[in-house]
Amino acid sequence: MMDEIHDAADLSETNWAPTRASSALALLGTAGGVGALALVVGVPKGTAVAAAGAICLALSLWLLTFETWRVPATLGASLLLVPAGAGITAGVGYESLVAFAVSFPAGSPTRVVGQILRIAGVMAVLWGCTIAVFGAAASARGVATSRSVSKCLGLVTRVALLPTNFFIALAGYGLVTNLELGAGGALAEFVSAATDWLFAPTPGEVHLLQFGVLAGAATYASYRALLDLPTEALAGEATVGDVKVADALAALRRSLAGLLALAAFGIPVAFVVEFLLPAEKGLALLPEAGHDLLVVVTSSAGLRDLLWWVTLVAGAAAAVATLVRRSSRASTREVLVGYAPFVAGGAVVAGVHVAHGPILRGLIGFVESRLEPPLAGRFADLADGVVSFYGSETVVLGLMAGVLTLAVGGVFALWLAFAAGFVSDRVAGPSLAGGGLFLAAAFAGTVDAPFWLVLSGLVVALMVWDAGEFAATLGSEVGRRAATRRVELLHGLGALSVGAVGVLAAGALSQAVFSGGSSGVSGGELGNLSVALLGAVAGVVLLVMALR
Repeated sequence: MMDEIHDAADLSETNWAPTRASSALALLGTAGGVGALALVVGVPKGTAVAAAGAICLALSLWLLTFETWRVPATLGASLLLVPAGAGITAGVGYESLVAFAVSFPAGSPTRVVGQILRIAGVMAVLWGCTIAVFGAAASARGVATSRSVSKCLGLVTRVALLPTNFFIALAGYGLVTNLELGAGGALAEFVSAATDWLFAPTPGEVHLLQFGVLAGAATYASYRALLDLPTEALAGEATVGDVKVADALAALRRSLAGLLALAAFGIPVAFVVEFLLPAEKGLALLPEAGHDLLVVVTSSAGLRDLLWWVTLVAGAAAAVATLVRRSSRASTREVLVGYAPFVAGGAVVAGVHVAHGPILRGLIGFVESRLEPPLAGRFADLADGVVSFYGSETVVLGLMAGVLTLAVGGVFALWLAFAAGFVSDRVAGPSLAGGGLFLAAAFAGTVDAPFWLVLSGLVVALMVWDAGEFAATLGSEVGRRAATRRVELLHGLGALSVGAVGVLAAGALSQAVFSGGSSGVSGGELGNLSVALLGAVAGVVLLVMALR
């Protein structure tokens, strides 16, 4: 009986999905619009690469909706986030490089602003096409929801954690070891001075503050280890002589707590004695034997090393105990799901360690081949200097960390769109697909795209949004397995007819304006973009009137 209920629930969840015919129309419209805009604007390669990354992001969201195979699905989603971020970054970066190389150096200073605006228009078209592809891919199964995007944000943040931390460590090491002046030299001097201050005391002097810091750290780490480790449970009823081991451990823990309180009071006093009072004035009241004992204890390098190792070992034991205790409260599947993104981040670090040389040579050669000779030489010199300073592994790891950081930013922007109510769970995919196409088509008019293409792109964007919304609405009402193909095709044909009428009306208006010299209205005064916007508004009004 329970199996039948679960099967019915799965069937219902599968059935209540966007209908197929309207979803197919939205996908075809997005593919056609993106392909046409990318070809005419001149960004086909970057759009294809960025679109592949967008599809990987949609697949990652789809995997996060799995409930039965959560562990492999989460690991797969974590791994897909790497090519998703790399594809979008590479596509946008490639076309940015091409647009920059074509536009600069500018022929004259007066053309700089125009070239910058053209680059901005190209990037807007590229971003719009990328968003449209992601929205269309996510609308196929309605996987873009506030819940899945929130899960993806946590996932990509954890994937980026290890590569980013390793990069920071390697870059910091490069700064400390290669710079003798400036920030790196100051950091190196600070680290060296702090190390000497803690572990290389001056013989024959009292060092209360340094010793107090190490002793306090060792005491705290030992207290946390005894508190977190199941020492009393492991001891059980065991005894040493007449004393129970569990009671002795409890007494030791209480003693460590008392020492912690003493350290919290004594370290500030030691700071005052060492830095705010004249040398040895605060210790002058001590008897000579007590002073000599303090000198021996606080200036002993061996004792300081022992305290340092106690801090490391006890701190590691406390951290492991805390991790094990938290993991034991969750099921094995939940633990594996939680660690899957860290495994993906570790795979990124390992891959960079193995293949950083060929990757960096390929990237540098590719960029040099796309730049003009003056810029190419400057870039080569800059790349050689950076690589020789930091090392190829650090540079490639930094690029991967940057890609994942940009992925975090992109998913966060998507999460903000849901949180602010710009898109809803039911029609998030169609809204993104239509909005991306609308953005691309609108900015295509700023980079000398044909007038008819701008209007057609705007109409296709509205059709994609309408078809996707109709698919979601109809699927929620009758299910995707109902016989609705004829209704969906008629709806799509009606929207296309209205859009075609809008395009023809805008074209006729454009011809009338540019041929109306006798009326005193100059075509140059209005411009193609103004006519395009007027036609787009008219088309929107007609489309909304026909659909509502």
